[in-house]
Amino acid sequence: MFLVLRGGCAARHPYPFSLSREQGMPNYVLLFVRTAGNFCINGTETAARPGHAVLICPKTPYYYRSPDSEYMDDWLHFEYSPDTGADGAKARTEHPKFPPMNQLFLTHDTGIYSSLLRQLLWEKSYSPPALLAENTDALFRVLFNHLNFDYSHPQAALPVVPYQEQLRMIRLNLKNSPEQGHDAARCAAGLGISESYFQHIYRRLFGIPFQKDCIRLRVAHAMELLDSTDLTAEHIYSICGYHSEVHFYRQFKSVTGCTPMQYRRRILRSMP
Repeated sequence: MFLVLRGGCAARHPYPFSLSREQGMPNYVLLFVRTAGNFCINGTETAARPGHAVLICPKTPYYYRSPDSEYMDDWLHFEYSPDTGADGAKARTEHPKFPPMNQLFLTHDTGIYSSLLRQLLWEKSYSPPALLAENTDALFRVLFNHLNFDYSHPQAALPVVPYQEQLRMIRLNLKNSPEQGHDAARCAAGLGISESYFQHIYRRLFGIPFQKDCIRLRVAHAMELLDSTDLTAEHIYSICGYHSEVHFYRQFKSVTGCTPMQYRRRILRSMP
């Protein structure tokens, strides 16, 4: 069972900043580095850049400081004890796999970790007591799954770009609400940046231009509707944010190589 003690997101510390715990802490400490920092954990020194994470186990001496500017991180202090039954025996439920401890490693997406930490802190403060333990354990399992994947697949890391969390939310909105007619100028204005700069960082993060991504996500939604519903193509194109049936057919064929009705017939023929 996990117990959240305290934590913070986007915690800022003005330069010069340093923190030393020569005896460590009695609990686990999880840090997500948002700015450069110099760390010494159990006698091992490491220079961390934004995107690094570290899980420090109890009673491990550690020290870290900002090298030349303010320091910022997400942090969480927590305890863990295996579940036990009424007779004191360990429960049969599978224990979560902890990520490697006392070593810094790069993570792929800082946004997911900030979201999970915020939700854990929210659960600690506001979750009904009957749900607290189960919800907290579930969130830690998701958190540890992501950390273990990032540690095991360093080559899968995406480039770190400015506004990364906001860009991911924009792309999530593109997928979940294609009918809203998203455009680059409006998205850029929402971030307070120029449209050209928005286009540049979007392509750098996702490897595809914004407009092309919009088209692919709309067509993917249309394919799902053609596959899973009996809606007409005329109904589907409006759901997917198109104002012209001709425009819908043209973009659908450019992505899939066939018309919507040809695609649906292929799906029907492949069904048992």
